[in-house]
Amino acid sequence: MNKQVSYKAILADLDGTVNRGSILIDGARAAYEDLSSKGIKWVFISNNASSLAADLAKKISELGIDVDEGQVVNSASALIRTLQREHRGARVMVIGQPRLMEGVQQAGAIVESDPQKTEIVVTAMDRSFSYEKLTAAHLALQRGAQFWATNLDATFPVADGFRPGAGSIAAAGQAVAGRPPDRVFGKPLPDMAHLTLEILGIDASACLVVGDR
Repeated sequence: MNKQVSYKAILADLDGTVNRGSILIDGARAAYEDLSSKGIKWVFISNNASSLAADLAKKISELGIDVDEGQVVNSASALIRTLQREHRGARVMVIGQPRLMEGVQQAGAIVESDPQKTEIVVTAMDRSFSYEKLTAAHLALQRGAQFWATNLDATFPVADGFRPGAGSIAAAGQAVAGRPPDRVFGKPLPDMAHLTLEILGIDASACLVVGDR
């Protein structure tokens, strides 16, 4: 006989679950408002590290679901928290979007471009990814820099299909490093879940995770 579980919080993915690009998926707003009215807490968890949590909260609100920054945790959030707690002052080469670089700086780390000085190489979604950036990462990794990836999603959903994701760039890093990333912050790895539970103060057994993969 199945035991009925009374959930206190929902951890909901974004891309492909709540929205596809700039389009809100049918029923997402109604589900959010209905369950919120019953006292269920929502946190949106996303592998997207092109933006910071505040940016994603603004995007969700503009799509029609009114949320605040504290309701969003992404792979950048987990990366930034790790730098704050364990690697303040570290020299980090970021292959990613400018907002992620800003987050790394806010965490107390130094964004580094010199492979000779780099201590950690981070791969993320980078719309200006190039051979030159891959070469710099390769040189840093050859020297023994740690290899981190925000997530390993090869693609991500948009309104008209899919586009190459951060995982495709991490795969290039893995190819030149000759090894997989030392740390991965996105789902299905647990870093974001641990951070979310810490924010909510709720036991994992009382949380329902909703996603498209």
